[in-house]
Amino acid sequence: MFLAHQINSLVDFYDVTIIANFDGDIDMLDNISSKIDSIHVPIKRDINLLFDLKALFLLIIILHRNRFSLVHSVSPKAGLLTSIAAWITRVPCRLHTFTGQVWMTKKGLGRWFLKLLDKTIVMLNTTILVDSFSQQDFLVKEGILTRGFSKVLGSGSISGVDVNQFKPSNTDKKCIRRQLNIQNNCLLFLFVGRLKKEKGVFEAVEAFKQVSKQQKNVALIIVGKDEEMLRSQLVPTLGPCEAFIKFVDFTKTPEKYMAASDIFLMPSYREGFGSVIIEAASCGLPSIGSNIYGLSDAIVEGETGLLVPVKSSKLLEEAMLKLVNNKLRNTMGRNARNRAIHIFSQDKITSEILKLYKRLIK
Repeated sequence: MFLAHQINSLVDFYDVTIIANFDGDIDMLDNISSKIDSIHVPIKRDINLLFDLKALFLLIIILHRNRFSLVHSVSPKAGLLTSIAAWITRVPCRLHTFTGQVWMTKKGLGRWFLKLLDKTIVMLNTTILVDSFSQQDFLVKEGILTRGFSKVLGSGSISGVDVNQFKPSNTDKKCIRRQLNIQNNCLLFLFVGRLKKEKGVFEAVEAFKQVSKQQKNVALIIVGKDEEMLRSQLVPTLGPCEAFIKFVDFTKTPEKYMAASDIFLMPSYREGFGSVIIEAASCGLPSIGSNIYGLSDAIVEGETGLLVPVKSSKLLEEAMLKLVNNKLRNTMGRNARNRAIHIFSQDKITSEILKLYKRLIK
C-alpha cells in the first residue's frame, strides 16, 4: 500500500481505521501496523449502481457507528461515496485528495457528468488536497475548485518516495537482466504502469520500434497488469523487434526493474502527478513523459528528463534517441535522484500530512 508510511505514522497520535475493498489483494495490509483497524467495503472501480448503493449504505453505517473526527478519501469512486456518507453522518473534518481526473480525456455528456461528480466531492468536503500544482491549476481553470479551498502538500505527490527502497542497485540490475536475458551493456528503456491505452503503451512501443531500427543493443521492458488485454494487440505488431521487448506482469518490487534500466518512459494521456516518475528518479533514471499536468511537476524539462507532446510517438522517438547520449542521460539521472531525495522523500510528505491533520483535528 503506497500510503503505508503515512498511515503508520498516524498511530502515534490517533486511533486509525482503514476502509477499503480488500478483495483480491490479501497482502494489502502487510506493511500496516497491527494497531490499525481495517474494515472491508466492496467499492468497485467501475460504475455499478447496485454495488455503489450497497457500498454507500455500508459507509454510512460505519461512519455513524465510529464517530470519526476526520475522514480522508482517495480515488474518484471512493471519494464520491465517502464524501456523501461523511456529509450525511456529519463527520466534522472531511478531506479528499484529487490524484487525477478521469474526465480529462473525455468529451460531451460523459465529461460533463464526471466533472459534476468532482464538483460534488468538493462541495461535500471541508478540505481538498491536490497532488500537484499543475493539476490544481487545471482544476481551478475548469471551475472545479478555488485555489484558496485547496492545498498541495510540499512540492507535490500523494505519498512521496521511499528513497531507501528506490535507489540504484548493481545487484538488482544484474539479477533482472539475467532473468530477462538482457546484456549488461544493453541500453534499457522501461515502462511501469497499468497496461491501458491511456497510459501511452502503444506510443511507447511504436517509438521503441523506430529507435531499435536506428540503434543497436537496445531493449524495452513493459511492467504492469494487462487490464485491457493490450498485449495480444501489441505482440502481432512487433515484427523483428519482438525479441527486444519484454513483458512483465504486475510486480510488488518495481524498484528492481528501475534499478536494472537506463531510461524511464511515461507517455500517459493523463496523470495527477506521476508518482512512478519520482520513484524512477530516485533510482537514478531520467524520464521521458507527456507534457501534461501532473507529469510536468514530476519532470523538470531538460534537467531531470524530457517532456513531449501527448500521443506523439514520433516526438517520443526523438526524445529517446536524444537520451541515448551517455553523458546527457547520466547527468539527468543524477539530477533526478538528487531532486527526489531533497524534494519528494516520503518523510517530507508524511510530515506535511501530519501537520495538516493536527491543524484540522483540535
